[in-house]
Amino acid sequence: MGSSYLLAFIWLVSIPIANAQVNTKKAFQFGEAAFQSKTLPAHPRLFANSQRIATIGLQKDAVTKQLLAFIKADAEKKCALKKMEYPQNVITNLFISREAEDRIISLAFAYRLFKEPRYLEKAKTEILSLAALTNWGTGHFLDVGEASMAVGIGYDWLYNELSTKERATIVAAIKNNALLPSLLEKEAANDKSWVNGNFNWNPVCHGGLMVGALAIAEQEPALAKQIVNRAVKNIPIAGEAYGPDGVFAEGTSYWSYGTIFYVMGLEALKSVLGNTTGLEKIPGFMKSADYYIQMSGPTGNKFNYSDAHHEQLNEPVLFWFANQLSRKDLVEEELTKLQESVTPNLGKLKYDTAGLKYSRFSPFELLWWKPNLLQQKERLPRSRHYTGAGLLSMGVARSAWNEENATFYAIKGGTPNNSHGHMDAGSFIVEAEGVRWALDLGSESYDLMRAAKIDLWNYAQNSTRWSTFRPGPEAHNILRFDGERQLITGNGEVKAYNQGGVMGNRANLTSLYSNKASKVERTLQLLPDNSIKILDEWTTKDNEVEVTFQWITGAAVTKTKNGLLLTQDGKTLQLVITTKVDSILIEDISKPVNKQDSPNPGKSRILIKLKTPANSNGQLNIRAIPGKALKKFKHPIAH
Repeated sequence: MGSSYLLAFIWLVSIPIANAQVNTKKAFQFGEAAFQSKTLPAHPRLFANSQRIATIGLQKDAVTKQLLAFIKADAEKKCALKKMEYPQNVITNLFISREAEDRIISLAFAYRLFKEPRYLEKAKTEILSLAALTNWGTGHFLDVGEASMAVGIGYDWLYNELSTKERATIVAAIKNNALLPSLLEKEAANDKSWVNGNFNWNPVCHGGLMVGALAIAEQEPALAKQIVNRAVKNIPIAGEAYGPDGVFAEGTSYWSYGTIFYVMGLEALKSVLGNTTGLEKIPGFMKSADYYIQMSGPTGNKFNYSDAHHEQLNEPVLFWFANQLSRKDLVEEELTKLQESVTPNLGKLKYDTAGLKYSRFSPFELLWWKPNLLQQKERLPRSRHYTGAGLLSMGVARSAWNEENATFYAIKGGTPNNSHGHMDAGSFIVEAEGVRWALDLGSESYDLMRAAKIDLWNYAQNSTRWSTFRPGPEAHNILRFDGERQLITGNGEVKAYNQGGVMGNRANLTSLYSNKASKVERTLQLLPDNSIKILDEWTTKDNEVEVTFQWITGAAVTKTKNGLLLTQDGKTLQLVITTKVDSILIEDISKPVNKQDSPNPGKSRILIKLKTPANSNGQLNIRAIPGKALKKFKHPIAH
């Protein structure tokens, strides 16, 4: 058994899953008749039949024209690419599956829109090349989910252009490489694989398999029924992770990934069987678009907690939410980027890659775009103070929307013991005057961690995962008690804290530190002068404790009489410390700590330390004052 297979298998079975429960006895079941050829819609039927494609040509709005140009330009680029080559004897290669999916969706959709023969021939080449493989990556089932999605869409969308022999080849590939292997996956309640887990693998695998199954339902009605009904039974378990307020514990990157496949799955059901089974009605799911929007700071960057990372890809799934909720505001940023990339020019459409980065699901923006949203004259007001509960709780406050220089904070709760989790409960980010002053370093390279033999997907208290700098406690804006790790059995709860009309959030972090303290709370408030108050409070148990406050930054840091001065991009942030502390250290964290760690160029860590006697109350009070706010600050605070 190869090492890549072992790693993939460990990833698959070792991710700790919360005990999300769903009443499967009442799960929707599609009957035999739904999968019979006499009741199935004709091909192409997945997501958009021929009539829907025809209506796109009747849409004359600027966004439709821009999206058409965007899609055509990408298809032209993909026509110029060499045929995909697939490595031999490799059990898992997720990025190859995604590249194939990207090409097939782009080219097949472009052919349906523009009828350009080159798009058809290139799409068929890529579909048949992937179908020729005998293993789509069953050792790492995400590969299979994505490949099934790609080939299923290509088969359905180009059905009328495929020969009888080509159709038979593709049907056999979907059946033997995806649907049948998926039935070998264990479904026992105590075996939280992708089949019934509450993490992103669930909708990705089920969504991709459903698309493949619904594409070939005429040839394999019983198998299609089995695959679809299993998905409808288990996807709600992943759906419960969105409840009740849409906050996504795995972070924004995995929200994008899991949610697009979740939507593709329910849209496949709707387009072929006429019933989503209510998957979109899972509490919190429709609220998650607001969560995603709230995670962007004024700089435009997301709060990249957990294994999230900064991405510049557009978000097609936001078009689906905007369509469903009739809310243009959910796609305003996407539309701005689109306009920067594609602009009408003397009746022709000019494509420029500078603004918007194409994703493999970008064509679906056109299917989900609702032109009448352009008639919305007033945007629905977004809250400047957002608090969401759930598997991970979150608090956000900002002084203004659509102002790059606005002051902003976000604070997270949750537990390290979750898929893609970090030891970062209570961590926060801060932005002001166009600079992110308190930051998260984001995900570490999985390849580096594997090479160092780190127990990558083990979230146990003593796992080597936590010895890696970025996922562990060292790299987050958290409290430390005697330098120990947070307890994986703990779960921080963030709630709204509005005192005197001032926006704020309070996090109860006691359970993360219960071996050292009987109470730990962190409160953040965004004050009227655009400064931020950070108050940490704790009560020790029977031993003296050294408490350390951590702050990660890319700014230059110098000590001042009352605290610290952060300087970056010609802007400043003053950290005024009103509590007596024992020491303040500024550490360079630019170089890797261990062989599994990436460098963090230009980054440093502020450590503020103070000791608290046994059975005593302690606190640390900090005021973060942006340069402009500091000018209004008439009464400097001393120790």
